[in-house]
Amino acid sequence: MRPARLALPVIASALAVLFSPATAVSAAEPTPSDITYTATYTPLDKVDSAAVQSNDPSAARAANPRPPGGGNFNYHDVTHDECVRHGNSAGKPEWVKNHFALCRRGTVQVVGTDVRTGEPVGTLTYIETIIGYAYQGERSVSFDQYFEHIQTTGTVKDSTTFLINRWNQSSATGPVLHKGQKHGGVTQISGGFRGEVGAAQEDATIKGWKREAMELLTFDEDETSGTGQDKIHKFDFVPATFFISEDKKNVQLPEPKISMRFDSASYEKYKKGSIFTNTRNTLTYDRSNPAITETAQHIYDAQHHPENTVPAKAGKSVPGGPSAKPLHRIFYDTERRRQNRETARAVCQANWPNYSSQDKDCDEYPFSSTREGAWKAQGNFSARALDKTDNQKAGSQLSTWYNDARILDGDAFYVQVK
Repeated sequence: MRPARLALPVIASALAVLFSPATAVSAAEPTPSDITYTATYTPLDKVDSAAVQSNDPSAARAANPRPPGGGNFNYHDVTHDECVRHGNSAGKPEWVKNHFALCRRGTVQVVGTDVRTGEPVGTLTYIETIIGYAYQGERSVSFDQYFEHIQTTGTVKDSTTFLINRWNQSSATGPVLHKGQKHGGVTQISGGFRGEVGAAQEDATIKGWKREAMELLTFDEDETSGTGQDKIHKFDFVPATFFISEDKKNVQLPEPKISMRFDSASYEKYKKGSIFTNTRNTLTYDRSNPAITETAQHIYDAQHHPENTVPAKAGKSVPGGPSAKPLHRIFYDTERRRQNRETARAVCQANWPNYSSQDKDCDEYPFSSTREGAWKAQGNFSARALDKTDNQKAGSQLSTWYNDARILDGDAFYVQVK
């Protein structure tokens, strides 16, 4: 069952963007066959929080929970209100809050032009909000798509059957996704989109969109489409709203793609999953956390004061910091991980003889589970004998983060120390 119409926030600053001199209407109204349309999409930046009301339409998601398989994992989802307040990330058409939560807002303007005179005769404007959900335990992805602040002028009226909502694969010209059909290994399992036969809500008039201004979309990905040991499959979704006019003068709204990765990595806690990829993977350690103070300080020293770490090396440069080259996880190359550990332990033994009998561990940074570990680092690493409990808790934090962020073999990431 579709949710009832929901109260939407009034965003004065955003509405100001939607209207332009193009909203003028010619004196003599043309017939539908005389009109041609253009559609533009503009990513919407952060909105002044003072202009945002507290209404939150994302409550509709409660009736459509995530699919099974994710256990009690805390996805830190984006709420509608949070999306409105945050807007898109600077320089990007979306905000990827984390690997499992995406937000996008943009303004849409459609202008009808009289082909006889070249004059604008009608407009449709609205704000589109997309909230994305990736998953632990399922090779699936879901989207809540809102059409808000819908306004019409001139020849575009509430009774106009105008919008057909579909999504494409890969690009604006890629295959259109339909319920039950598979494209590139991805199948749409939610109901037909607005205006399509079999859609849960077939009323594609402007009035219908104002009444039911939300779509809930779900896609499943076929594991056989994946490649490599982790069965990885990358896929781009492109919202593909069509504006229908007479004489096949239809126009499709061009929008940026949403990039996904699906996998079946058996060494992760959740044996399969999906993530949004347009984000930077960053693990954070906090020196003020008494449980891991020594380890966090060691990583900080390696990143910021490598000259004070061992092994000694002129011009030592240790990777992995927020402004440095990234680290890359290794899982399958067990020999390299072993050699990383042995190389670091030799440094610890040379500088802290018999450290292991003093209830200490040899901590190495970059981690032994990374391509940049000690073995082939050419001295650009740090090893230090630390309190065993402290070091093991920090190691546990790394392992948990690998699982929680779905960091796979070969994935790049950074380490930030506060």
